[in-house]
Amino acid sequence: SHAQKQKATTPNADAACLCNLLTTWLLDVGDETYVHYSAAGSILHSILPSSQLGFEDIQMTFSKNPKVMSENNGDNEVVMTNNDGNNNTPKYEIPIIDLSNPNTEQLLQQILRACTTWGFFQLINHDIPLPLIQSYRDSKARFFSMPYETKLKLKRNAQNARGYFDDELTKRRRDWKEALDVGVPGSRKWDTADDFDESNACLDGFNQFPTQEECPDFREVTVQYFEECAKLSNRLARFMACALGITERSDDAQILDRMALDHTSYLRMNYYPPCDLNDTSAVIPDDPPPLGISPHRDAGFLTILLQDDDCHSLQVARFEDSDLGRDNSWVTVNPIPGAVTINTGDMAMLWSNGTFRAPLHRVLTDPTKKRYSSPFFYNPGYNELISPLDCCCREKKKEIKYRPCLWGYFRALRFAGDLTDLGVEIQTSHFKMDTTSDHIEKQEEFQKAVNFEANFNVEKYR
Repeated sequence: SHAQKQKATTPNADAACLCNLLTTWLLDVGDETYVHYSAAGSILHSILPSSQLGFEDIQMTFSKNPKVMSENNGDNEVVMTNNDGNNNTPKYEIPIIDLSNPNTEQLLQQILRACTTWGFFQLINHDIPLPLIQSYRDSKARFFSMPYETKLKLKRNAQNARGYFDDELTKRRRDWKEALDVGVPGSRKWDTADDFDESNACLDGFNQFPTQEECPDFREVTVQYFEECAKLSNRLARFMACALGITERSDDAQILDRMALDHTSYLRMNYYPPCDLNDTSAVIPDDPPPLGISPHRDAGFLTILLQDDDCHSLQVARFEDSDLGRDNSWVTVNPIPGAVTINTGDMAMLWSNGTFRAPLHRVLTDPTKKRYSSPFFYNPGYNELISPLDCCCREKKKEIKYRPCLWGYFRALRFAGDLTDLGVEIQTSHFKMDTTSDHIEKQEEFQKAVNFEANFNVEKYR
């Protein structure tokens, strides 16, 4: 709205002038934050014809704005000081990346830096249509507003990882949320009349959608959003590969082609109700306050997260290789309207031989606000053995850090741990070369016994 006002009061202003005005305003209202030129650029995209919007002009104008009291780090991420000029205490913010950046080399460097440091970044100009995003938000809210008994008819179980649930365990602790999981069908066809048709069977089970009468247009909108996320994930995975130095025709790139065809991704819809810590039903005596989701790392290759704009509860850890940290090690991810949040997962970390970081993150509860979110988990094919790339090991003369990991095995144990307390949750650390683990032998047994075209059964494989 401020940008619209500036345009109205300065009708002859070009993109660079508007960017300068907008940047100054952002700095005036910002409080110990990072500001990124692409945030200003994203806003300007909505009020200027594309012919007037010069990317390099915006980039240069922003970095040269006299109020920007920082040193340009070479990737156009601008670190702000406090309003009073005191910059003694550093403040961390998640990187913002503009996918429409015409400078491919710069874009790849930004992705590489984000994936190797934070493991998180916010993505603007991602090409998922904003009207579809809004329709999906509305449809998701309608689903969770359905009667509890109606949702329970769709409840997942030990033989089906897909469906509704309100009892998930993360790190053996119950989450404060409701959720619904929807995944790519075994047939890879969404138009099959019966979701429980045998052709749709896969390790994760069968989709469970509400009827058209129960939640109008829910299935159609969800499938459209799912497919847009799948397209974006494939595009991002290839950028991540290029950032590591992988060429399209190299052997290392073949896994990306297989993943595009055989991915086993799923979309999760989360609803976090308010959690009043003064309510005795919400708090267990002598236990720490409940979390929306306890600290965890995503198991798959990458995640596309759609967050609410007005309730910021997602936090990422600013520390490495630890499941424990001080409270001030957690950084809140404040989403930019219209952006999606990207994070790398365990399989990307293993695939890159530890070059990419699978970040620890958690979701806080809020005493008064309800919150919705939707992570899309882009996962390899069940039968894919994920192992470190040649370009990340031998070509760079680095030791191989991980043994091959069968995605279907890793996924099955993660689901089993989400559903029931097995005593320990499988981690990539179990596949480190310098670690002794019985998962290597169990993985081989599992691969011989499993049928990936049939739904997983927790008790069968216990």
